[in-house]
Amino acid sequence: MSDSRREGSADATEHGGSTDRGRGPTRATSRDRRRPAAAFAVVVLAVSLVPVPNVGGESAGGGHGILEAVAGVIAPTDPFHFVGYAVLAALSAGATGRDSRGLVVAGAVAVAFGFGVELLQIGVPWRTFAWRDSLVNAVGATAGVLAVAVRAVRGKRTSK
Repeated sequence: MSDSRREGSADATEHGGSTDRGRGPTRATSRDRRRPAAAFAVVVLAVSLVPVPNVGGESAGGGHGILEAVAGVIAPTDPFHFVGYAVLAALSAGATGRDSRGLVVAGAVAVAFGFGVELLQIGVPWRTFAWRDSLVNAVGATAGVLAVAVRAVRGKRTSK
């Protein structure tokens, strides 16, 4: 073993390992790679099952401006679904890998999780199953996976 690895040099930590009391780099375990996505999934599940105030009421403005037109297409909770599942898919890619297979798996996991959450909401009195939410979740998960893919491609270009 080289001295730089034994001493826990910056080189050891730059390549994905951390130092373990001078015994060399340690690779992130499968559990370590899944932990951020799992923690975020727990948060998403929790906020998906708690009661929320009624956000689907009529517009207070009563006019027909651009905001009312957008409000007719985009539900008030859509941005939360979109961003939440984009982040979940991106975090899942850390566990599944950033190659094409890993990104497809990460997206599929996020979409399946979102559909499962919607199914769980059937049994919650203050929540309902919504196909629209499932669709927005899937679009968000796709955006998250695409963002990871773009970042990976850009990273390869700049490292050449």
